[in-house]
Amino acid sequence: MDLGLNPELDRADLARAYRADNRIQIRDVLRPESAQAVLEALHGVPWNLVFRDGNTVVEMTPEQLRALTPQQASQIRQVVDSGALSGFQFFYNNYPLLQDYSRPGRPDRDIFRAYEFLNSAPVLDFLREVTGLHETRWVDAHGALYQANHFLKYHTDESETEPRLAAYVLSFAQDWDLDWGGLLQFWSEDDDVEFALRPRFNALNIFTVPRRHSVSAVASYAPPRRFSITGWLRADEPPFPIPWQG
Repeated sequence: MDLGLNPELDRADLARAYRADNRIQIRDVLRPESAQAVLEALHGVPWNLVFRDGNTVVEMTPEQLRALTPQQASQIRQVVDSGALSGFQFFYNNYPLLQDYSRPGRPDRDIFRAYEFLNSAPVLDFLREVTGLHETRWVDAHGALYQANHFLKYHTDESETEPRLAAYVLSFAQDWDLDWGGLLQFWSEDDDVEFALRPRFNALNIFTVPRRHSVSAVASYAPPRRFSITGWLRADEPPFPIPWQG
């Protein structure tokens, strides 16, 4: 898989835009053929379902999901909704890209080239230049697929254990309708949505953390197209060698 940034991006303009509000959406960030290749790779990974049950993060494999009875699926939805009413909750399909990449004996996947590309010198230099976060050492990553009724409640991405500098969402949502939800929302101190971005294809969202944000619920009739790779720019050392970094 040959991946590359769009050579026509004006880095100086992007850096000025980021400094204005510590966030940016960069459209057409990859070469068109690169974006299409990543989307095809995302279609080929095993998607888990993740949500919270109390303080426990539940991650159900595709095999477990296929074995669910209608009653069990209904019970899961009750757990999700109950948790959302009382506190932080999320409900979406997840592919643990970082963990799968580092797993001993794992099969090779096309999507691994995307992870290596994100941690290549050209991309890391680009991210540092745009954000001004020159202490960025690497980026972590997981795949996300938001389908009907999926959501992510508001939070800040602040972590006591990981030195996160900024969050990113590399979006591969083709032909996403305005009414399908799944918006990346930023919240004001008065608890109003101050800014929202709809899912797009080949668009990179970056914002400095901590910052209050959420993903609005996806409409029940929306097709399963909200694919992305998401994670954080990190200031610590990568947990294992990344080939493109040497």
